[in-house]
Amino acid sequence: MKANSATNSGQPTIALLQLTRLGDLIQTVQAVQNFKNAHPNYRMVLIARSQFAKPLSFALNKHFDAVYTLDTQSIFQDHETAGLSKSINGINSFLNEIKTEKIDALINLSFSKSSSYLTSLIPAVHKIGSFHDFNNKVQMNDKWSQILYSTVMRGALNPFSLVDLFKNIIGIKHTEPTHATPANLSARQNLIVVHPFASSDRKAWKAEKWVEVIYKTLKDNDKCTITIVGAKNEMLKSHVITENPLLKQYSARLLNVTGKTSIEELSKVISQAKLFVGHDSMVGHLAALNSTPTLTISLGNVRPHETTPYQMNAYNLAPRTKCFPCFPSDSCAYTQCHHDIPYQLVSNIIKQLMTGTPIDADWIKNANSSFHLSSVNFYRSRFHNGQMTLDSLIGDQQDVADIFRTLYRVTWSFVMNNVEENFPFPKLTPSSHRDLLDAMTGLQHLFELSEFGQKYSRYILEEISSSTPSISKIKEYSKKIDEIDHLQAMVQKTSPYLAPIIDYFTVRKGNLFGENIVKLTESSYYCFEENAQLTSVMYELIQNTIAEYKITGSKINSRSDLNK
Repeated sequence: MKANSATNSGQPTIALLQLTRLGDLIQTVQAVQNFKNAHPNYRMVLIARSQFAKPLSFALNKHFDAVYTLDTQSIFQDHETAGLSKSINGINSFLNEIKTEKIDALINLSFSKSSSYLTSLIPAVHKIGSFHDFNNKVQMNDKWSQILYSTVMRGALNPFSLVDLFKNIIGIKHTEPTHATPANLSARQNLIVVHPFASSDRKAWKAEKWVEVIYKTLKDNDKCTITIVGAKNEMLKSHVITENPLLKQYSARLLNVTGKTSIEELSKVISQAKLFVGHDSMVGHLAALNSTPTLTISLGNVRPHETTPYQMNAYNLAPRTKCFPCFPSDSCAYTQCHHDIPYQLVSNIIKQLMTGTPIDADWIKNANSSFHLSSVNFYRSRFHNGQMTLDSLIGDQQDVADIFRTLYRVTWSFVMNNVEENFPFPKLTPSSHRDLLDAMTGLQHLFELSEFGQKYSRYILEEISSSTPSISKIKEYSKKIDEIDHLQAMVQKTSPYLAPIIDYFTVRKGNLFGENIVKLTESSYYCFEENAQLTSVMYELIQNTIAEYKITGSKINSRSDLNK
């Protein structure tokens, strides 16, 4: 537990608490890359777990003035034999070290109970993200943390990259990459780095499918080499791939360094490659940090819109399986999503990317079999208003989940940042049209409930300010507000695509400002007012989308009638 530089000397200090894994740390680095250039007078401090921060010190030290590491394994692993005193002493020692910093803003970017408690214990003038107050109640007062918690933690309809969510929470101005591909890409080795593993089995193909991809890639690209990378605990899996008889003839162009490199050494290998191919993992984010083009194969509980490597022209191939993406806790015996992405399509995409030519919708349609495209979504990243978005390259009609993600992106950006996001109207199917109509009905209910919430909040304020306030009336109005909260939860059951708005409102209501009934009621009023605005904006967007669908649909039908 120690800092890598001296403590601050009068400079304003922002401390980021990130206790999650390697990939999240790299995404945190990407979120703050431009911060020091824009605010050179600020100190940026990182608080992280030592088992993840130390292997990434080569990257963290470039962007943070100080890095404090919490050795959780040492502090907690022996508490059963050594007693709680050892753990308590370890925590106190860490906190004493942190207290040497005069932290102006402490930002918790990891949403867990342990990070909330730790945020509570670290002194700071302002705290952002979740923390416990003096009454041991969880507080989360900033809106973007509330959005992250109510979308990322609760469902799969979050439209933003985690990097952009971190940026919004920190308050960093969004800037777009200076170039789509690294300037020295043509000078790099004809090398493809492959990471065929993931943190769980449901997020990664079996070895046999990777053997097919590697075989076809080496066969079709006679001048390229492939390096398989991974951690020590993935060495056995890597040998199952490299020792397959099908790859024997290409052994001279297939190198396996799984478990043989540090993360810093791995970063140097990736920086020399023309392409990275793999599942969702820390390695993909490391490739983006080195501006290496990426192709990610998303499976299981992976959410492409959240975790696609943060750079221009990052490609993501995902299944259209109805249950994708799932939750880690969901049972899954067959992993249908693993079978819905054909290896032939992956190999064709790799071959095209190795030419250095960006892939577009025309190439996808003309160079690949429709049978291989029927069960997948294929995305390419770009930056819009300084934030990353994923464009679908297959088909004109989007999945209903993608449609709602776009609608939420426009809604959140406008209401939270007063930024207008301009996207083309999604092209609907009869099924997605019905889903949008159902959502409009649900939004009408939510808007009416929000109006009632404002009314009863106002009644409470009027009763309190009267010369003879009635406790029974105040209780009656409060009971009405409780009923509204209950009815909103019922709307979510009939309109599941409205869950992000309802969950966000629930989190907002759980973090009302004020220390007395007047302030709390005023905060409740403004919360209902904001919810009415959210539902109104969302309703208008859906209304316009359906109107456009009716216009374009009638034109298509007219053409069809003429062709008869």
